[in-house]
Amino acid sequence: MELLNSIVGIVLAPLFSFVKRQMTYSFKAGDNVKDLQNAHQRLLDMKDDVKEDIERAERNGKIRTHQVQRWLDEVETTKTQLDAILEKYTPRCLCFNRFSLNCCSNYTIGKTAAELLRDVQRLLNDERRNEVAKPSVPPPVPKLPVPTKSTSNPNLKKTLRYIKEDQVGMIGIWGMGGVGKTHLLEQIHDTFIGDSAFDFMIFVTASQSCTTETIQKQIVEILHLQQHEDVSRQAEIIFNFLRNQSFLMLLDDLWGRLDLLDVGIPFPLGIVGEHKRKVVLTTRSIAICGQMDVRKKIKVECLNDDDAWRLFLEKVGEETIRSHPRISSLAKDVVKELRGLPLALVITGRAMCEKKDPGEWEDAINLLKKSRLDEVEDQEESTFHRLKFSYDKLKSNTLRECFLSCSMWPEDYWISKVELIECWMGLGLIKEFDYISDAYNNGHTQIGYLTRACLLEESERIVTTRLLRKSERIVPIVRMHDVLRDMALWITHDEGKNNKNKWMVFKHETPRDQQIWSKAERITLMQSNIKALPPIATTPCSSKLTTLMLSGNRSLRELGDNFGALVALTYLDLSKCGFIHFPKEICGLVQLRYLNLSHNEMPSLPEELGSLVNLKFLILRNTGIHIIPQGVIAKLKSLQVLDLFQNWIIGGLAELASTWLEELECLYDLKGLGIWVQGKSQFDKLIELFNVSVRWLGISNLENSTSFSLSTSFLGDKQIQGNLAELCFAKSNVTQYIVIEGNNDQQPTWEFPALENLDIYKMHCLEEILWKGVLPNKLFTALRFLNVVDCDMLKSVSWILHLPCLMTLVVNNCSSMRELIAYTVEKEQEKEITSTTTFPHLRNIILSRLPEMVSICHSAFALPELHNISVIECPKLKKLPFRPGNIPSKLRSIKSSRGIWKGLEWEDSSVKTSLRPFYKNVNWVYARLHF
Repeated sequence: MELLNSIVGIVLAPLFSFVKRQMTYSFKAGDNVKDLQNAHQRLLDMKDDVKEDIERAERNGKIRTHQVQRWLDEVETTKTQLDAILEKYTPRCLCFNRFSLNCCSNYTIGKTAAELLRDVQRLLNDERRNEVAKPSVPPPVPKLPVPTKSTSNPNLKKTLRYIKEDQVGMIGIWGMGGVGKTHLLEQIHDTFIGDSAFDFMIFVTASQSCTTETIQKQIVEILHLQQHEDVSRQAEIIFNFLRNQSFLMLLDDLWGRLDLLDVGIPFPLGIVGEHKRKVVLTTRSIAICGQMDVRKKIKVECLNDDDAWRLFLEKVGEETIRSHPRISSLAKDVVKELRGLPLALVITGRAMCEKKDPGEWEDAINLLKKSRLDEVEDQEESTFHRLKFSYDKLKSNTLRECFLSCSMWPEDYWISKVELIECWMGLGLIKEFDYISDAYNNGHTQIGYLTRACLLEESERIVTTRLLRKSERIVPIVRMHDVLRDMALWITHDEGKNNKNKWMVFKHETPRDQQIWSKAERITLMQSNIKALPPIATTPCSSKLTTLMLSGNRSLRELGDNFGALVALTYLDLSKCGFIHFPKEICGLVQLRYLNLSHNEMPSLPEELGSLVNLKFLILRNTGIHIIPQGVIAKLKSLQVLDLFQNWIIGGLAELASTWLEELECLYDLKGLGIWVQGKSQFDKLIELFNVSVRWLGISNLENSTSFSLSTSFLGDKQIQGNLAELCFAKSNVTQYIVIEGNNDQQPTWEFPALENLDIYKMHCLEEILWKGVLPNKLFTALRFLNVVDCDMLKSVSWILHLPCLMTLVVNNCSSMRELIAYTVEKEQEKEITSTTTFPHLRNIILSRLPEMVSICHSAFALPELHNISVIECPKLKKLPFRPGNIPSKLRSIKSSRGIWKGLEWEDSSVKTSLRPFYKNVNWVYARLHF
């Protein structure tokens, strides 16, 4: 029995103890909560003391330890748990008379409080709180990850798989603006360069104002087809060309249904016999995919946290992230605020790449968070708020105004850099200048700021100049991403709240509200296909309109009777319209400071033009003007820029110009002149104008002369040299030599630091350009574009070797030219040439109609920056300047006929194999290149 009692005692004692302890939780719930509150208050006091110690250490350049940070995090967790207990605990839980109703609640509270009390007491005794800080020198860490270019993008892989599937003809890529749809399309384009799966790749941009005609024009240019004004006839031409071809059409930024058959794209799509027909489109709306009968849809999402961080890190740079211990965590907060939008990550990352003070990052985070206060449910608007951060970070209000002004051009419009800079001058965004070159330099600086901030993107386009009808010129251009453009217009409307009529931008439409002429400050109707302005319902006293842009309306031939009521106008752009006479309504706008009527066929200027006494910029390029009334120019006392370049080569002002050229001396503020002088009499007259700074100059028909010297003519004047940006020699049939002279020590006392464009045109007797006492690199330090056209006797242009900044070379219709660089080299000299003689910046070589051309240059010469080379109608050309080891890494295309390509000779067969992916067959008489 005693044994039995002992066994019972051993078994039941722990059970009784456990039951007693559990019952105690119910009866002592209040005591446990009170003890917990007291202990937790001591813990909070201790936490405050620890944080003070940490802050003191950080002020002395130290950083907190991981141990103390974890201790602080655990203390914060206990506070959350205590708050949960107190929320459930009420005085009635202590009432024994109501125990039967609340015992379960008391038990839970009592037990939870007791357990938490033990955790609090553990933290009170934890030694981690004493190790608050350590020296700030970080330990060695592995290199931060940077994303690499590959086809690992799942969307790219999926799209490529769909393209290869026979049954899939139409693929739709959709997602919000700025998410990377266009970038994905460009990756697809790059993937299929040189791929024999398709005969042609067609990359066209639709945009919001897309029409069948605009799409056709892009396709015609890409495929080099015959142009036709009738849409149906143009569709037939495109269809007949593509119906027996394999093609991949990349259609970017579609906003509405587009009937591809109306454009000329053959159906059905997919695999038709032996031909592949594929279309990949991008759009912001999945509804457009349905309207376009898309077979496969791919949604492009914002980046996940890891990918967003990697992209942001790539743009910010490892050096900035490591510049301070706190920046890494702050940068992650910035990334979190940007919500994975690639465009925002890139723009903000680049804006922060030089910010190495944590305070700057905290300020950035505060700006991003504040923008959320104005956020609306539309996701597009949240994008504006985040993108506006980069706008806010621009260094000046002037730069911000420069950015906003770009929104006045149509969507997806590529703006010539020169055109944009001249706009900024006219709007007063480029301040007063002593030299015209200073103004353009400042404009290029502003563009540089905006492109580096990813607010503008740069490119180049090829245009056929009016003067050089057989040649083409590379024009640097910029454009604004459509999301950024929408954001800019949103900003001009006070972020969508007020002043919605402040800036009015119309797309392919005319304003219906006649009151806009009295409400708006700026209006643009560029390329809107208007034939007449809508009625102007305003009076001179009510007009607020200061800026009106009507460029590109070829059918616009008159301005209307009430146009003179817009008396507040200071900026008026009527370039590329259809005016056949100077619109005299302009002459009453006495506040006008900027007037552009370029590319309008107007024979004369009216006498009334002299009333525009405040006019500072008069741009009349390519207008065909050959009548200027005497005294008109002299009245324009405020003129700073007068551009009449490329007019007189068309018509003749030989005697008349001698009369009005004298009037230029009355214009004391004239800092930039564009002029074409014909004949010796005009040239001599121009020489006498010592106070006139020439910016754009053409010289032609210099009779009775066998040579022309830059240094001994008026071009030797310092003022001319410092500002001259464009120079053209043309149609001087008896000129045998252009002599460029310097002193004997090859250190000229004069140079052309602003000259970027040099054209030599129809110099039929020109055999050689002589350099006496000076090398080209000492004279033409900034020359970027060289055009040599219709120079029948010229055999080479070897001197281009010495042009340090040459980017584009065009040689056309030079019947005697055998090689660009007449330079013979022995084997032992090749190593020296490769290391010392290169074209450091040459990107584009365009050669056409050179019947005697046998080589471009020796393959020992390096072309490290070469992007594109085109050879058209050069039947004797046998060698390209490439060999193993010197193929340019940036090469994009080699364009020629199939006959020329097959007839080329190679030093090594591996060179042909390496170049084959870049070759593009062209079978037209004269190639219009599209890089």
